[in-house]
Amino acid sequence: GYFIEPAIIDNPPEDSRIVVEEPFGPIVPLLKWSSEDEVISRANVLETGLEASTWNKDLVRAEKMARQINAGSVWVNSHFDVAPHVPFGGHKESGIGMEWGVEGFRHFTNSKVSGCGRRSSAMITPSPPCSL
Repeated sequence: GYFIEPAIIDNPPEDSRIVVEEPFGPIVPLLKWSSEDEVISRANVLETGLEASTWNKDLVRAEKMARQINAGSVWVNSHFDVAPHVPFGGHKESGIGMEWGVEGFRHFTNSKVSGCGRRSSAMITPSPPCSL
């Protein structure tokens, strides 16, 4: 069918699609690990990086891990706590640019300079990166 029931896949093979691809559904792999460095390395080696979350009673450890994960959003003890003023987008092969927030606004706009034919003193004196 077109839909699947929410599911947790316990300890799937490392090369399975649920591990190496973004599922975009209510399904998540539960993987075993032996160190925080291993978890970070395994997350960062993936070709995608839309979102991640770290869960830990020790917030200092959880935040340290979150800073090291290469993803567009990394949540600590929660997941997908979004707000319109916070940018949303992925890293690596996840997504195309950013949405929402100032970064999203910049992604979907183009800057433009228009002049009216008069030279002002500001236009006569070039500034970096231009020079005379």
